[in-house]
Parts: sequence; structure tokens; C-alpha cells
Amino acid sequence: MQKNRQTKLPLIPLLPLFIYSLPHWAFAQEDETDIPSIVVTATRTAETTDETLAPVTVITRDDIERLQASSVPELLQTTAGVSFTSNGGFGSHSSISLRGTNSNHVLYLIDGVPISSASSGTTPIEYLPISQVERIEIVRGPRSSLYGSDAIGGVVQIFTNKPKEKNVTASVGYGSDNTKEMTASYADSNESSQWGVGLSAFEGDGYDFYGRDSYGVKNSEDNDDDGFENYSLSLNGRHQLTQDLLLSGLFLRAQGKADFDGYHDSGTHTDFTEQVISGTLDFAVTEDWQSTLSLSRSDDKQHIRSYNEPAKGFYFVDPKDHFNTKIDVANWQNDMVIREQDLLTLGLDYKKETLDSSTDFTEDSRWNHAFYSQYLYSGDVFETQLSWRYDDNEAFGSHNTWSVGTGFSLDDNVRITTSYGTAFKAPTFNDLYWPADAFFKGNPHLKPEKSRSFDFGVDISLGNTLWTAHYFNTKITNLITYVNSYPAISMMENVAKASMNGLELTVVTELLGWQMSANASYVDPRDDSTGDRLPRRSKVNVNLALDRHTGALSYGASVLASSDRYDRVGENESLGGFAIMNIRASYQLNKHWSIRAKVDNLFDKDYVLSKQGDYDYHQPDQFVFASIHYKM
Repeated sequence: MQKNRQTKLPLIPLLPLFIYSLPHWAFAQEDETDIPSIVVTATRTAETTDETLAPVTVITRDDIERLQASSVPELLQTTAGVSFTSNGGFGSHSSISLRGTNSNHVLYLIDGVPISSASSGTTPIEYLPISQVERIEIVRGPRSSLYGSDAIGGVVQIFTNKPKEKNVTASVGYGSDNTKEMTASYADSNESSQWGVGLSAFEGDGYDFYGRDSYGVKNSEDNDDDGFENYSLSLNGRHQLTQDLLLSGLFLRAQGKADFDGYHDSGTHTDFTEQVISGTLDFAVTEDWQSTLSLSRSDDKQHIRSYNEPAKGFYFVDPKDHFNTKIDVANWQNDMVIREQDLLTLGLDYKKETLDSSTDFTEDSRWNHAFYSQYLYSGDVFETQLSWRYDDNEAFGSHNTWSVGTGFSLDDNVRITTSYGTAFKAPTFNDLYWPADAFFKGNPHLKPEKSRSFDFGVDISLGNTLWTAHYFNTKITNLITYVNSYPAISMMENVAKASMNGLELTVVTELLGWQMSANASYVDPRDDSTGDRLPRRSKVNVNLALDRHTGALSYGASVLASSDRYDRVGENESLGGFAIMNIRASYQLNKHWSIRAKVDNLFDKDYVLSKQGDYDYHQPDQFVFASIHYKM
């Protein structure tokens, strides 16, 4: 008997009421002072989280280890304002919608280096190795005035592990579906240099992502487990050339194989390589003028291979289907302190995207020149951020974006922020240059998608409890949409408009010895021309995490809940909402050794986030994983 995937979601209305009541209990706890995290993504300069005017979530390495996360998508889906979509388990295509915007309206950076596919405009976050991640900053709201294209919904920046002192780590783990993980790292330093290396290997047999339709009927043409392999290497280093001159560099490479379903017959997989190389020179021009010059290259290589299995004698159907993107970036940023409370940032940015593909695109490269500026004022009561950017693109011409943000501290405990900004999303190579066939062709006359967004936020700090609430509104014009012109050849056109209204609530506190963090998001993403809800995003998402430390033992639980969603525009039947619970525990054996264990989807909930045709992409069943760790 199949599980009911249309189960109602009673936890959605109950959890916010539970969260609302928590601070009243928590106020009786002792007052504790935490050191705010340093963030750089919101302004391209270093700020603490209580200074930034943008809604920001910071996921630290301690959070990653506490949650025992196995992938980057697993972390991102716990963030306020995020609606998560995936086609299955490890290695399956995954994406997030920030505040109801499209999945390709999020800009992804690795240590400041943009990474994405020039053909599709998406970023394969499912391939990024979690073991090499030091922290993640998620900035919600438009950031095109600092970063250019793609940042309509926000920016996700992933920072790799940085060497600070001599350190040796290693781990090995095993879990459900024959999942195996091994990691190792080494770092060292002297008076003027720090360097480090990290290695990881992740393998799993997986399960059959794409197996049954909505009636539970098995897909007889695709009945194989969908495994995943990911091997990564990272090198990080910095050297103080002189007192005023710092040189740093990064090399990160992840490669492997991800099986997936629904493309040809069974046996389809992607051979992938994700790689980032960057070098940065920081130098102090004067005591109040810091200049940074960086050069980088990112590679996104995906080689799709399909084969049939007659009598298990495998043979390839299409061994040449590949899409390889190379992005070269040069950036020169200057941060100048005008007065103690005034910071001016001026920068020049050059980016070139190059596409090497088995598909013969009419254009395979384009450049973008940009100038950006920002003014920050930080007073005791009032703060402001003003930014403006000019982009000149080879494919679609020039574009201006701007943003203004303000903050008012009513007292030591209450802070109000407002912001308004514009953003844009450049058409992809598929949109512009796809070669004409019998049904579809690229449209070289497309304009960038444009947006205007407003945000109003309130932060309240009471004792050891921090509340935040944000209302947001985004309107997008020139949305690039597929227009069916059959029997003529169809193409993408700038015809649609969309709007997103929503509310985000978060709370972090300590309750009777338990550390608690929770967030709830409501967003209504609509196609303005039809009134339909935009597909593959839910209206309501709730996340709750509770953790406790008792001597050498730590343990905790998380609840993730999401309301229903539609897989395509105009559908009458939605994919049902769900709520799952994950539990975890760790034990410190001695100074160097620890063991960890977790159970994801504890109650084995069967749920679906996307589908293809009549068949559902099933999410993972109950997943058990245990590991042992060494740290010196």
C-alpha cells in the first residue's frame, strides 16, 4: 500500500504558535552575550550581523557539525525565506527559491567567485562538497547594485575552510543505501604564512528517485537505484608579503558522477566537475584606504551520458552531450574611510562567460564590464547604505541598478530597518542562442528581467532571545517565459510579470538548557497576468531546531515543514505538504576523538517536491548515518 502523499499539514499552523510562546519562558533564563558573526556578502565589506541592514543568515562550521548536514542543499532548506526543490536524494538536481523568486534569481559565490551554468543559468549546489565549507552567508533581497546579474532574490556565498593554525582532522562514516564518507584535512602556519589542504570522498548507492506515478504505479522503464559519487580537493593559503601587502589563493575541485532518471532509458548519469581558482592581493594604500585586486576562474562541467541495459550489456546512447561553462572575473575594490563613521566603496568588475557545448550555439561567449559604488554611514542611532552599479553587457547592453537602506535603533533592544532596491537577471545562453530546431530557437532580442523590492524589518533583543521579523514585496517585469507558437517555431519572450509578498519570522534563544532556533516564512508568489501561483515553491515553510549539551554528550532534533506546491503553472492538483523530523547525537570520547550519529526523516515520511509528467521524484526515506571524527 502506498503512503498518502497528500497528507494535510497540521504542524504548519501549530508551530508558529509554539514558537510565539517560547520567549515568554526564555526571559527567565540568565542573560548571555554572544559575539555577533562577521558578514561580508551584504555590503562586500566586513560587518557584524547586528550592523548589516539586509536580512542575513549565517551558517557556521559549528552549525554544520551540530546539524550533521551531509550536503549544501540540506543546510540551505533550513533558512528563513527559502522554498526548497529537489528531484531526489544525494546528487539529484536541487535548487532554492528565495522569497518566492525563481531558482535562477539567486547568485551563488564561492569565496567571492561566481559559479553557475551559462547555458541554463542554474547552479549545481548539489555537487558542492560540504566538508570543504567553513560557513555560508545567505542574504535575502536584491543585491544587483553590488554584484550585477542574478541577485534578484538574494545572494548565497559559500566560504571554504581557511587555515588559521596547525590543525589535523579526519573522519569516516557509513549509513543507509551503502553511503560512505571519508574526509581529511591538514593546516599549518608560521609568522607570515598559513596554508591548508582538504580531501573528501562521498559515495552512495542511492535509491530509485523516479519510480511511481500519483496512483502508485511503478515506472517499468526506469527501475534502477540512483547513486552518487563526489571526490573533492581544496587548497587554501595566504602569505603576508609586507606589513601592508597580503597575498591569498584558493583552489577547489569537486568531481564525480550523479545518476538520475527521466531522461532516456534507465542508466542516465552526469559526469560533473566543479572547480574554482582564485588569487587575491590586499594592500593598504594609506591608513584609511584598503585596496583589493582579485582574479578568478570557475568551471562548471557537466557531461550527460545515457545507456541502455540489454542483458546488462551496457552501451552508450549519447556519449557527447556536454555543457561546460567557464567564468573569468577580474575585480578591483577600494574601501576608503572618510570619517570614523563613513565608508566609501568604489569598484571595477570584469566578467567573461564562455560556453563549450555539444549543442552548436550561435554565440558561445559574452563579456560584462561594471562599475559599482557604495556609501555606508554607521551612527549610534541611524545607519544608511546607498549603492549603485552600472553594467555594460555584450549581449544586452547597459543596465543600472541601485539600492538604499536605513536602520534606526530605538534603544539598545529594538532596531528597525528598511530597504528598497532594483535588480536584474540576464538571459541565459539557452534563452538567447539555442540553435533553431523543429520546435524551439533562441531569441537574441530578449531583455533582462527586472525587479523592484521593498523590505521592512524589526529586530528585538530581550535577554538571551533575539526576534526578527521582515515584511517584503518584490515585483518582477520582463519575466522570460516560454511562449508556444506551434506550428511556428517557439521561443522565450519577455511577456510575464510576477509579484511576491511575504513575511519572515525568526527567533533564537535558550530555553531550560536547550538552544533553540526557529523560523517561519510566508510568501505568495503570483503570475500577475494569470493570477496563478508560481510553480515549485510553497507558501509556508517552518523550521525548528533544538539542541542540548550535557558534558561530553550533545543531542538534538529538527523539524522541517512545508505547505503544498504546484509542479507546473495552472495545475489543479498540488503536491501535498509535509513535515519531517531529524534527530542527532554526538559524544566526545576524549580530547581528540568523537562519534556522531543521526537519523533523517525519522518517521519515514513519503513526500514529493517535484515531478516529471505522471511520475514523481520521491524524496529520501528514513536515512541513518554514523561517523567517527579525529581532531588535533
